Amino acid sequence: MTQILERPSPFVPAPPIASKPQTPVRKFRPDIEGIRALAVLSVVLYHAHLFGIRGGFVGVDVFFVISGFLITRQLVTAVGARGLRSLPDFYIRRIKRLLPASAAVVLATLLVARFWAPALQVRSIATDAIYTTFYGMNYRLAVSGTQYLHQTDAPSPLQHFWSLAVEEQFYIFWPILIVAVTLIGRRFKGALLTVALLAITAISFHFSVTVTRSNAPWAYFSLHTRAWELALGALVAVSATQLARIPAKIGELAAWSGLIAVIASAFVYSDATPYPGSAAALPVVGTAVLIAAGCGRRRRAERILAEPLMQCFGKVSYSWYLWHWPMLMLAPAVLGHNLTAEQRLIVVLASLAMAVASFFLIENPARLLPLSNARWFVSGLAISATIALCGGIVLNFLPQLTGTGAAVTIVQADSASPQVTAQMKAAVVAGLATTNAPSNLTPQPAQAAADTPPSSRNGCHADFLVVTQGACVFGDPAGTHVAVLFGDSHMEQWLPAFANAGAHSGWKIINWTKAACPPAQLSVYAPTLNRAYTECDTWRAATLKRIAALKPDQIFMSQSENVVSSKVSPSDFANATVKTLDQLKASVPGAKVNFLNDVPVPNYDMPGCVAQHLSNVKSCNFAVKAAYTYPSRHAAMQPTIQKAGFAVVDPQSWVCSDGKCPAVVGNYLTYRNTTHLSASFSQWLTPMVAPLLTVASRK
Repeated sequence: MTQILERPSPFVPAPPIASKPQTPVRKFRPDIEGIRALAVLSVVLYHAHLFGIRGGFVGVDVFFVISGFLITRQLVTAVGARGLRSLPDFYIRRIKRLLPASAAVVLATLLVARFWAPALQVRSIATDAIYTTFYGMNYRLAVSGTQYLHQTDAPSPLQHFWSLAVEEQFYIFWPILIVAVTLIGRRFKGALLTVALLAITAISFHFSVTVTRSNAPWAYFSLHTRAWELALGALVAVSATQLARIPAKIGELAAWSGLIAVIASAFVYSDATPYPGSAAALPVVGTAVLIAAGCGRRRRAERILAEPLMQCFGKVSYSWYLWHWPMLMLAPAVLGHNLTAEQRLIVVLASLAMAVASFFLIENPARLLPLSNARWFVSGLAISATIALCGGIVLNFLPQLTGTGAAVTIVQADSASPQVTAQMKAAVVAGLATTNAPSNLTPQPAQAAADTPPSSRNGCHADFLVVTQGACVFGDPAGTHVAVLFGDSHMEQWLPAFANAGAHSGWKIINWTKAACPPAQLSVYAPTLNRAYTECDTWRAATLKRIAALKPDQIFMSQSENVVSSKVSPSDFANATVKTLDQLKASVPGAKVNFLNDVPVPNYDMPGCVAQHLSNVKSCNFAVKAAYTYPSRHAAMQPTIQKAGFAVVDPQSWVCSDGKCPAVVGNYLTYRNTTHLSASFSQWLTPMVAPLLTVASRK
């Protein structure tokens, strides 16, 4: 019998095709707690210089992505349920979550700094504390990071608050944008948010890449270069439903890839990596992929992240991030010496203990405190006001840093004579034996940083990003003779002496100098900008042309010996210097071209040392043999330049005697920082400089 197979009638509905149940979006994410642990471990171990974590700064980027994901997930849910009314709740949650613990850290840091930190650093720390109250630390650091005068500043124990500032600046506008999109159209909310986030990510990433190339401090600390990292985390949050459907194999691959990317960047990157730039894409995208992979189900990679210890570190990550840095920064001041590796590890563990205590005693109780929004708002204002008030009190009650010795008066002159020169050299010798800082010490240690040449205050000493300058006339503006000072800040430091000598001898002094830009014909890398210092090359070439056009009677050139790479040999550095001197001689026939040897420098914060030892300032004196970072480079300069036919002036005998250099000469503090003469002391040296202003016969 033949079996007849019937086809379904077109009028009878076919049975429904069974479909896979939709994978729900996970609510509790233990993997994110583990990712937090990775982030904080990276940052802490990097700051402590432990276990080879050279690029642990990427932990901050990981935090940004996590924050963008979690906050956006909360906001979208809350705004969808309550609309505009959800905004006050959001900001109050931020106050409860962040402010109590951060306030405790800031106040503790202020207290310890006031009694143990170097006296001159306390003022800066107190100012930083005030900046933390309105989350402006990132822009304070961005501004100071591009100013040459701040290059020798010690790192602030509150510096790490910059990342919190970036987050809170982002969350000023992002919740409002979510509410606006919701009000415009709930139906298209997801699509509109996605478009907005893609735009923010693309634009901000563009800024990250381009600004890193031109201005690394602004790129590192600014919101507009970091917003894409938070936005990418937010993009994962608004796409969570779709991401939950990722096939298992792809999800596993994505999770492992993301985890490896984050860990690898912490080991592979270093301080030499231009950052954030495009390099930030590895840890940022890696974190986003790792979070995205876990939206629907647990992945095998989560086994590492779900370990109990990782969960513990993740839970206290915020408090640990807050405590570790000030403890690492202030421990040397408390102990009186730099930390060994073992001591740094002990401080890290102590900061972890503080984090655990802070979490259970401050952070968690504050979050659970049953206060109304209005009371929390008032409490937040009160906490911020308390921090600002404490910072102000510290600023207004700083320790008195005036000298304990009797006022001193030494020889003052505007021109040279054998008698004056002998008296000045005797004053330097006497300075080596000075014990008590005189009461009329000039500048006082607290004002030393501001005791700069006038060129630093009127744009005539070009900062890192500046390539043009004005006429920059000092000395006698109506002088009949012209001398040009050409070089970096080690030439500029002599301007007070030259300007004073010129004013009393009819010389017009032109100051054309640039920060960290040696006149030697060498390309320089700028650590501050984290890139090749192209502005130096541009400025040098342009200034050489200006000098040729000006045709001065004299040219004085000087430079720091520490700016160029240690890979540059002594002979190459000296020959590159001669090359510039030759160019000057050829372009200005008849002008006298002089080279000033680099002055000995203490290589430690001289005002800070004197402030700590007002009753024993001679402990801050230093040996000439320790004054030059590259002794062989210094030794090669004078013979090479003299052999090329140029006059070399060595100022060592002006500021030192018998192989030692005093911290105080008469009533003058000799150095304003680690490597520059104070302007007041420079002007006192006028009689040493005055004989150099002579007119060569032009042929």
